[in-house]
Amino acid sequence: MPTYRVDLAYDGSGFRGYAAQRGQRTVQGELEQALSVLLGSHFETAVAGRTDAGVHAHGQVMSIVAEQPIDADATLRSLNGILAPEIAVNRIQPAADGFHARFSAKWRRYRYLLDCGRAADPLSRHMAWHVGPGIDMDRVRAATRSLGGEHDFSS
Repeated sequence: MPTYRVDLAYDGSGFRGYAAQRGQRTVQGELEQALSVLLGSHFETAVAGRTDAGVHAHGQVMSIVAEQPIDADATLRSLNGILAPEIAVNRIQPAADGFHARFSAKWRRYRYLLDCGRAADPLSRHMAWHVGPGIDMDRVRAATRSLGGEHDFSS
């Protein structure tokens, strides 16, 4: 059965996180529903890292195992037609046997945006945490310096 790597991005504002949850709108739930409609069978997806409610992703990697080969270009176009504007599928490509988005990941990068303005910027309110003026960025940098580096995500 062929395995595919799917690269995607999403605005998590309207979702209760990535992972499927009964009765909740999630990124995984929307993706698996769209794949099922398009390809005629249920698909379970695996993802490199799940996100919490309201969290966005850019460059997220998902893997799917299909019962038969799929037309990657047509599936990509159709998924974007169904899922846009909140979820964008940027690439679908065949992957090596045994590829699994979570267990095959070599690295992850997280970015946190702080809005230090007097009032929250309405154009970035879904992307940045408004903390207001007066935050000591030197202390923030010093406190977060140890978060960089190599970590074991195998668990």
